[in-house]
Amino acid sequence: MDTPQLIHRLQLLQRRLCEMADDLGNLTDPEIVAVSEEADRLIVQLQRLRKQEAEDRKRAAETPSASVLTGSKPAEEIGEQGGAFFLKNP
Repeated sequence: MDTPQLIHRLQLLQRRLCEMADDLGNLTDPEIVAVSEEADRLIVQLQRLRKQEAEDRKRAAETPSASVLTGSKPAEEIGEQGGAFFLKNP
């Protein structure tokens, strides 16, 4: 399940828990406990997914992008001559 699906499912469970609590009046009822445990599992799953997404974004930001100059010879010297830049390669 992806993040939006998990959030939607959690919202449905939250509504169901509220309705069940109103109807049953006892938060320790086995049915309420079962739904609450399902919500707990989804919350943990969502936290893990978000952590992984954050790590992926961080890793992508740290990875240098390909340069236009990839494959070109490294410059030995860059200098300025008469207002124009020149590049010397071996």
